[in-house]
Amino acid sequence: MFCLLCDSQEKLYDGLCKKCFLEEFEALNVPDYTTFTVCSHCGATLKKNKWLQVGYFDDEIINDAIQKNIEVNPKLEDVDIYTEITNNRGTVYECIIHVNGRLIDTDISKEYPIEVKVEKGVCPDCSKFHSGYYEAVIQLRADDRKLLDEEVKQADEFISNEIQRLCKTNKLAYVTERIVLKEGIDYQVGSYNAVHKIVVNLQKQFGGIITESRKIVGHDKSRSKDLYRSWVLLRLPSFNKNDFIEYDDKIIKIEKIGSHKFSGINLKDYSTESISWKEYDNIRKIADTDDIKPTTITNITPSEVQVLDPDNYDTVDLKKLDVMNNLNIGEEINVIKIKNTVYVILDDK
Repeated sequence: MFCLLCDSQEKLYDGLCKKCFLEEFEALNVPDYTTFTVCSHCGATLKKNKWLQVGYFDDEIINDAIQKNIEVNPKLEDVDIYTEITNNRGTVYECIIHVNGRLIDTDISKEYPIEVKVEKGVCPDCSKFHSGYYEAVIQLRADDRKLLDEEVKQADEFISNEIQRLCKTNKLAYVTERIVLKEGIDYQVGSYNAVHKIVVNLQKQFGGIITESRKIVGHDKSRSKDLYRSWVLLRLPSFNKNDFIEYDDKIIKIEKIGSHKFSGINLKDYSTESISWKEYDNIRKIADTDDIKPTTITNITPSEVQVLDPDNYDTVDLKKLDVMNNLNIGEEINVIKIKNTVYVILDDK
C-alpha cells in the first residue's frame, strides 16, 4: 500500500504515511467566525447564558467565545489551546488559535485563524431600568404634619448616596421616579432588597416607624410564581428635635431621635427620659420652639425660683432644681407654658 499523497510505503494512517497524516491532520474544527454579546448600556458580558458583571479582559471574553464554538479532534491527546489576538478592527477581533497536543506519539502544533465579532445586546437588568421597572416604593411621610423642606433635602441626599453605594453590587439599585405628593415623597426603586436597606438606614437618620405592604402585580409563567410590588413606608414622627411632647403625664423636651428610641428632658425635674418607638402611639406633640417665651426672674429662695407669667405677668413660684443654681434675680430666661403650667427652659442641663 502506498501513501495517497506521497506514494510512501511506510505504515499508513487513514491512507497516509505518518508525515503526511500529521501535516494534514485537523486538530480543530473551527468556524469562520464566532461572536460574544456585550450589553450596550452597562458592558456586562453574556457567558454561558448568564450575564456577568465582573471585569473580564478582552482576551478572556474572546477566548471563551472561541472555546464554545470549536471542536477538538478526539484523536488528539494532551491538548493545550490558547488564543492570540492579532488585530482589532472596531467590533471585530482577528485571532489565531494555537493548539498543541500529541498524535501518534508525536508532539504537534497547529494554528487556525478566526474572527471574533462583538454583538450588542441589552442585559435583563438594563432592560428593566430602561423600561421603568421597579419592585418597591419608598414612601416618606410625616405624621400629622407636612414634611419639612430640610427633611426632604436630607432624605433626597441620603437616598442618592445609598443608591450610589448599593448599585456597585446590585444593578437594580436605581430610582426610576421621584414623585412629590401632597402627603409626602415617593421613590420608585428597582430592587426591593435595596429599598429595605435604604429605609432601615433612613430610619437611623430620622427615626420614625416603618410599615410595609405589598400586592400582586403580575405572574411569571416561566417560574409559576406571582410577582409582587412592595410599598415601604417610613412615617416620621409628629415632633422634631426641641419640640415638646406629652407622654405618661410628663412634659418632655425632645433632645435626640434615634432608630430604636428617642430621648428628652422631663421638664418637671430635668431628668432624662428614653422612650421606645413602640410607645409612639401613646405620645402627643404639645408644643414647639415657637411657644417658648422670654420672662424675668423676680426672686430666688433656697427652694423656689419666682418668675413672671409670660401671658399675664403674674408671679409664679417654681420648684428650684439643681440645674437652676446659676440663675440670678433680674435675669431674663426662657419659659414655656403648657396646660397653665410654666416650665423653665435652660440651654444646658
